[in-house]
Amino acid sequence: MELWKDSLQTALDERLDAAFAELAESNADVREAVKQQREAAELVKEHLKYDDELKQMVDAYFEAMQLLLGEYSRHLYIQGAKDCVTVLRELGVIK
Repeated sequence: MELWKDSLQTALDERLDAAFAELAESNADVREAVKQQREAAELVKEHLKYDDELKQMVDAYFEAMQLLLGEYSRHLYIQGAKDCVTVLRELGVIK
């Protein structure tokens, strides 16, 4: 990937991380969901039938979900920026 694209991706990742941190700090429902997710992960890991095969399946599932959520977040962030530019153009603020 080109250097400017890498830099842009890094900036976008940092902004998404900061936005999530702000959301978690300001939204009790999000904090509760994060807490529930951590507790559920611990329960799964402590389960008696949590063998290597199940661990691999669960890990693969969570990795796929994290990837999908990350891509979804990036897409929404970029689409929001495009929509903002469109609205500003329609309002005559930018050309």
